[in-house]
Amino acid sequence: MTAKGLVKDFMILFVLFFSHGLEIFAQGNLDKSVSMDGMATVSIEELLKSTSAKHDFFFSYNSNIIPEDSLVNFPEYSGDIRGVLLRALGPKYEFIETPGYIVIRYAPNKLYLDEGIDTQQGNSWVITGQIKDLDSDELIAYASVYERSMLASSMTDKNGYFELKLKNPDKSVLLTISKENYRDTTFMLLPPFDISAKKKNPKYKFYPDSEEGDGVENTYIGRMFTGFKQRMQGLNIGGFFAEVPVQVSLIPAVSTHGMMNTQAINNASINIFGGYSGGVNGVELAGLFNINRKNVDYLQAAGLFNIVGGNTKGVQLAGISNVVLGNTSGFQAGGLVNVSKETKGFQLAGLINQSKSMDGLQIAGLGNQSIEKTGTQVSGLLNKGGHVTGWQITSLVNIADSSKYPIGLINIIKSGEKTISLTFDESQMIQTVFRSGGTHTYGLIGIGNSLLGDRNPIAVDAGLGYHLIKSKSFQTNAELISRTSIGSYGKNYFTGSFKLLPAINFSKRFRFYIGPSFNFGSFENVESTVPGWIIDKETNDFGIHYLYYGISGGLQVIL
Repeated sequence: MTAKGLVKDFMILFVLFFSHGLEIFAQGNLDKSVSMDGMATVSIEELLKSTSAKHDFFFSYNSNIIPEDSLVNFPEYSGDIRGVLLRALGPKYEFIETPGYIVIRYAPNKLYLDEGIDTQQGNSWVITGQIKDLDSDELIAYASVYERSMLASSMTDKNGYFELKLKNPDKSVLLTISKENYRDTTFMLLPPFDISAKKKNPKYKFYPDSEEGDGVENTYIGRMFTGFKQRMQGLNIGGFFAEVPVQVSLIPAVSTHGMMNTQAINNASINIFGGYSGGVNGVELAGLFNINRKNVDYLQAAGLFNIVGGNTKGVQLAGISNVVLGNTSGFQAGGLVNVSKETKGFQLAGLINQSKSMDGLQIAGLGNQSIEKTGTQVSGLLNKGGHVTGWQITSLVNIADSSKYPIGLINIIKSGEKTISLTFDESQMIQTVFRSGGTHTYGLIGIGNSLLGDRNPIAVDAGLGYHLIKSKSFQTNAELISRTSIGSYGKNYFTGSFKLLPAINFSKRFRFYIGPSFNFGSFENVESTVPGWIIDKETNDFGIHYLYYGISGGLQVIL
């Protein structure tokens, strides 16, 4: 047998077993179909009794951990019994089939085997690895690791490490990991054979599949670009993945790993048009797309899109979109869109970046979104963040729960201040101004009417401000403002101003401010009146340009 054939033999078929085993080819009680009329309120005990009575089996559980008297709202349902239990109890319980019974066990946590290695020592088979918590990656001490049929067992040390020796293995074995408050995890191993003089020992990892149905095979793109047989292969074999050196694919269904590409974590993956694999620990390149069930580390690039069911670490590049159902750490660039659950690093997109939590930098042509913790966001139109620790920079709107440095015309910050002002300045402009911002910076927009008759009366202000001094009764703000008139040709004008505005709070709702301004102005009409105190003035074929001092003040209402 070739080395390649040896690798394929060690693509170990994983089957999720519980307690006393599972009948592979017969339909279990959990998979039996059931139809139920909607019930407004029903106790969990009554629901379990009525379900088991119709299908000739019993539920077995510890009444101390099952809230029997709890009432649940159970709408009309058609599906299997497993779905009934998930609706009634949620995903923190484990359902184990034994002859005549379904055992309900409280097991909110999950284990996985990290980088297990098998070696042959004489007539013995030695299996080593570490056991970790699936969610936190915490090493699990004192977990039992055993092979039931051989009565061989081991226990992890304080570092989660175990070593299990099996004597004279002549058939496949079922290795089970057990720990209180964790789900039993069992996987099947084929015994090693000394086929060639130079034998390679494959590494393997185990990832229990998510119960929430959020894998790539359940996404629209994942279902569109992968075949039914491939999705079923991943569903049947589940969370066992073998680490292999190289995969080459023409399309997902045509690969050097055949139908086992769903369980392969490749060091290098080359996909001519597109590929589908368990994951990548190295480099993956595709002419059009890459689809991965679990994690992708270091470098992934595709002409159109990447979609990853686990986490990514390193660099991810796509012509259109990157979608990561887990977390991203590193650099992610998409021609249009980047999506990730949690981002640590840098997201760059032509249109939109979206992440539940983001620690780093998001830059997008249109908008950025981060619901929880947010670093720095830069966009063309809109930034939406949670608790922002960096800057929010946009031409229009920033939205956040809290933000120290929002830079935009409109800033809807829950912890920030929003005000409306009635103002008057040296150019005899009566104006209404809306200011909104965060702890230190704010934006402003205003519209007003000039009383001078040699110019267009209506003008719009837009600008940014900074709180230099801010206390309960007094504050001083600095503002940069651009003013543009609206109206007929010949009477248009533009001014740019720097204002220093001391203010006094004389109640919780009202504030009065007045202060000096330094201004640059440009008028189309050379006969226009120059307001304020002139510093310098120049007239040419394009109009009149000048520098001048001024003063402005107003009454501010704190919303």
